Amino acid sequence: MEPRMEDVFALYEQKVGPLSSAQKEKLVAAQDEGMSPFVIGCAILRARQEQRRRRLQGKNMHISFNYIYRIIEDWLLHGITTEEHFRAYWSALNEDKHKNGGDRPHAAQTKIRREDFTYTETEQDLSLFSFLDD
Repeated sequence: MEPRMEDVFALYEQKVGPLSSAQKEKLVAAQDEGMSPFVIGCAILRARQEQRRRRLQGKNMHISFNYIYRIIEDWLLHGITTEEHFRAYWSALNEDKHKNGGDRPHAAQTKIRREDFTYTETEQDLSLFSFLDD
């Protein structure tokens, strides 16, 4: 079952903060350009993971809507619009980092796993983004 935009809005509000109607319209516009709600949700998660990575480095990072939207725009530009395209991109990114031995000292602790972006429906948690951590 594919997440819906309502699920993306709930994910954003859970992970980042309140979402204005103008921001919702921008996310819907990304969907209208061909990006699936799953990939939009992954952009939100990608921003959260970057925030965690920076915290491990002792730096503080505030996630803004504009930061997330820049990720979305970049992915649209590179054709990362479907779950299949996202998984191919993510596999290549992780493979490249593995070949290079990681590009930062905390690579092992902050490695983003494919499972982090996998939707699996469970009986206990009916959330469409149940793979998220808090």
